[in-house]
Formats: sequence, C-alpha cells, structure tokens
Amino acid sequence: MVSKSQRRGKQVGFYFARYEKEQLRARMVHLEGRLAIAVYAADTPKPAYFILLESQDGRVQLIRDYRYVPYIVDEAEYELVDG
Repeated sequence: MVSKSQRRGKQVGFYFARYEKEQLRARMVHLEGRLAIAVYAADTPKPAYFILLESQDGRVQLIRDYRYVPYIVDEAEYELVDG
C-alpha cells in the first residue's frame, strides 16, 4: 500500500522533524543512475532505506521516501557520492 501526502511551505518541516528524534545519518548516493539519499540507522554499514528527491528549477518538487520499503535496499545498486 502506498501513502501520498502533499505539503508546502512550513508543512514540509513536519516531514523532516520526525527524523530529528532518531539516530540516523544520511549520505548522498548514485542509486541506479539517479541521485538519492541513503539513510543509515545507528552505525550500520548498509543503508536502511532510500529517499529520492526530484527537483525543478532548483526546488524540490517531490520526495519519495522508501522508509517503509526497506527490502528495496537488498537489490538496489548504489554508490556513495564523494564529498
């Protein structure tokens, strides 16, 4: 089941606030030809899940958060972005 919500302006902050309470770290990766964010739990070497961002004119237009689809990591091909 897929859930979809639409947020603008200050409401976007509520989306990111849920991550503040958890011990997560994020790294930029190339995920099958696209830039994405790999999210790691605690000190694990393998990402727990991915977040894809789509932008237009320098602004984020869409966030695809695969937090509740962790099995995607098992078969995904990704590479850390240097920097």
